[in-house]
Amino acid sequence: MLVAAIRSVFPLPTILLASITSVACSYAACLVAWPLLEKNMRAYVLYCAFLLSGPFSFHFTTFLTEPLFVLVTSCVFLALKRSSYLTAGLSSALLSATRLVGVLVVFATVIQMFRDYRAKGGSALSFPRWVLGRPDLLVAILISPAGLFAYILFLYLTVGDGFAFLHVQRAFGRVVGNPLAFIWDGLSAVPATGWLPTAPQWSALAALIGLALSAVLAVRRQYGAALFCACCIILPLITNLASMVRYVIGLAPLTMLLTTLLSASKLTFLAALGLFLGACYFMTVAWIGGYLALV
Repeated sequence: MLVAAIRSVFPLPTILLASITSVACSYAACLVAWPLLEKNMRAYVLYCAFLLSGPFSFHFTTFLTEPLFVLVTSCVFLALKRSSYLTAGLSSALLSATRLVGVLVVFATVIQMFRDYRAKGGSALSFPRWVLGRPDLLVAILISPAGLFAYILFLYLTVGDGFAFLHVQRAFGRVVGNPLAFIWDGLSAVPATGWLPTAPQWSALAALIGLALSAVLAVRRQYGAALFCACCIILPLITNLASMVRYVIGLAPLTMLLTTLLSASKLTFLAALGLFLGACYFMTVAWIGGYLALV
């Protein structure tokens, strides 16, 4: 929709406008990340390098949902950091319109409301009554899934099935199963020749690393971000490992945490920066070549 709106003003080839829009969204996401990273310059440099010229930068510069998803996710958590609940609610609505799992960020909003209320001396039992007495908070919560609901209505009016985005998953071979079994099957898919991990192994490792980083977020008391990221990994994992690498690297709180950890010392910072920039070429070539784990 964003690309179509821009194309109505600038009649250029769609793929060109889509690439420009994606790059613009990625740059904007870098700007929003500055206060979220507590103005940690080393972490910020790593984060920008990861998005714009890192090993997975092709996901943030092409016609995919990742650039907009990362940007709007960052806007949600920046608004929550500043206790701007209505702004967070509006951003959440855009997030739920961008990708299905975006609707789950509403839990982060409620958790932040609860933490702010407790910090002011409120009790846990009186929290629901406090929220019900604040129309602005109710609007912020209830408007969060508006993007998803609008998409469901759009699908119902156009194809007659509001949940077509779920039913079409059968065409991609996605069936509900045990996520632990999917991870085990992925790790067990050893390469027939050579030593490089197979695509299923990369996907399973991405899921495990994402869940581990989510746990670290929880340990750091970033409960809303931890719950959001864990749910965004587990929900698609219930079907299979497809696109798991893309789903994990598209979670802004996880990449921000990773760059923060890697910036702890100057040595790890320089090593990570060199790795990000050096791996960009090889990973892009693999993606162009259709390496399954990167799709």
